[in-house]
Amino acid sequence: MSAASVNSGEQITSEHIAAYLQRHKDFFQEHEELLDELSIPHPNTGEAISLLERLVARQRKNQLQMSHQLESLLAAARDSERVVGSLHHLALELMRCDNLDDVVAMCRDAMCSEFDADNVVMRLIGRGKADGTSLHFIDPDDNSLRMMSGLFQKRQPVCGRLRPKQQAFLFGDNSVMVKSAVLIPLYEARPIGVLALGSHNPDRFHPGMGTMFLTQLGELVSRALSLHLEQAVLTAESNGGSS
Repeated sequence: MSAASVNSGEQITSEHIAAYLQRHKDFFQEHEELLDELSIPHPNTGEAISLLERLVARQRKNQLQMSHQLESLLAAARDSERVVGSLHHLALELMRCDNLDDVVAMCRDAMCSEFDADNVVMRLIGRGKADGTSLHFIDPDDNSLRMMSGLFQKRQPVCGRLRPKQQAFLFGDNSVMVKSAVLIPLYEARPIGVLALGSHNPDRFHPGMGTMFLTQLGELVSRALSLHLEQAVLTAESNGGSS
């Protein structure tokens, strides 16, 4: 509505009128004759329609928006239920693992089958030769671990695109195929490693996604690893010393 002049010279804007009607909701009850003179264009055709028709159309639009919101909430609930089920299944399987190799293998299988990851890498901090269990380890003095320092300080999963050096360090020859990733810190009393999930889909893991389930996943895997990690490190170091 264009501004109109009043005797005082003050300009009345559409915002003023809207605020007045908000404060005086019975205005049209006292001035019903104005309802016959109101001309309200149809939102799509532009043709004049009655106030009642416009209100009905507005109500339908609001109901459609609410329906879409409800569908989104139901989809999110179903997805959350699926993830909870996957975590529960993983927990049961981890309880059956007898050694570190079993834990690592089980995690890799579960991440691919139940969490839609195309590449799964687990790097554990420890010393050992590049055979058997020690294939999972990276030396604590390796300078590459500095790239993970922020991850262990915040102890929160990181989602999205990785830095090129970080991605190459974690995924090796498969790094070119990884378009989005998640880094999950593995931590008990101290940092014990990192679980990296890579996807060929650039939108699979993104910075805006929730990390609550990923954090719980990291805690679950960390606890399972800790049950076997100390013995595995001792075995790897013992084998290294006897060679």
